Amino acid sequence: GVDVRALGCDFYAFSGHKMLGPTGAGILYGRRELLEQMDPFMGGGDMIKTVRVEGTTYHDLPWKFEAGTQAIGEVIGLGAAVDYIDELGMENIREHETEITEYAYEALSEIEGLTVYGPPPSRRAGVISFALDGIHPHDLATIADRDQVCLRAGHHCAMPLMTRLGVPATARASFYVYTQKDEVDRLVGSIREAQRIFK
Repeated sequence: GVDVRALGCDFYAFSGHKMLGPTGAGILYGRRELLEQMDPFMGGGDMIKTVRVEGTTYHDLPWKFEAGTQAIGEVIGLGAAVDYIDELGMENIREHETEITEYAYEALSEIEGLTVYGPPPSRRAGVISFALDGIHPHDLATIADRDQVCLRAGHHCAMPLMTRLGVPATARASFYVYTQKDEVDRLVGSIREAQRIFK
């Protein structure tokens, strides 16, 4: 867990879909004194105590920021994801993610013409970005998709980094609690097939 008070956080946010939850839901922690000073950025029902011509009085926290109908299904889904992760145990998840990432890193590093970007496996969190000589990452992702291997391809919201690396884009493989070694092997097979096609 994260102790936001010990860290002295003003705000702390994360998205639910990064932890098996649905898109559209996340968590935002804010220090009470800061939240109390802030005005709401949206308007809607349940956040207002009174409305008069002279002005509006907002409800206390957290309702002051809860405008309109909430994303009920998404919040329930996020709660289920939290329960599931608690049941699996973060230590078990980390061990599996580390093992599968190391396995993938070693397998990818053996492919001629493939450059892995970023830190060594011991400092990674289930993500490997790479480029393959002579094959655009978008083309590689298309070929991998035919083998039911999902890669992200592009700038990954980091265009200045791509410029610095001297590549038009990278492919990115992400691993999590559900990823198995045979899926990594399928990824490697897709890369080798792409090399054969683009010879």
